[in-house]
Amino acid sequence: MLRLALVFLKIGVAAYGGGWTIVGIIRTEIVGRAWMSAEEFVKLVAMAQITPGPVALNAATLVGYRLHGLLGAAVSTLAVVAAPVALSLLIGGFFAKATKSGARLTEALKTGTIGLIAMTVWAFAPAAVSSGLNVAIALTAFAVSAFTRINPLWIILGSGVIGAATRAFLG
Repeated sequence: MLRLALVFLKIGVAAYGGGWTIVGIIRTEIVGRAWMSAEEFVKLVAMAQITPGPVALNAATLVGYRLHGLLGAAVSTLAVVAAPVALSLLIGGFFAKATKSGARLTEALKTGTIGLIAMTVWAFAPAAVSSGLNVAIALTAFAVSAFTRINPLWIILGSGVIGAATRAFLG
């Protein structure tokens, strides 16, 4: 239980970008410790995305529950939010006093976030490009997102419907 708390405390410290920026780190920790297989982790991410809330928080809750039941879910959930809450309070106070240096810190955080997103793409790319259909859907979604003003929610939902429909009809 202590190891679970420490792992999710570490994930929480690195989770400043939220969302997909942290998925690669969560994967490294969870799959690397053999708490889940790579296939189970992909299912965990899907479950964490369809439940309300941040992916890291949902993943922590689900992994904690799987490993240690309700108490594990509570411990991992509290651990993953402890550092971000503390850092938010600390940085909020700092920004209130030093708004000029805030722009430099924001740029540094953006740079780190790009690196974490790249790590996540690298981890999921082999599974995502497992078929020409997946590549076509991904490239189409990218193009629509980059060159239109369509809400990304509709692009994500449309990609899911297209993927499900083509798999249902093509096998």
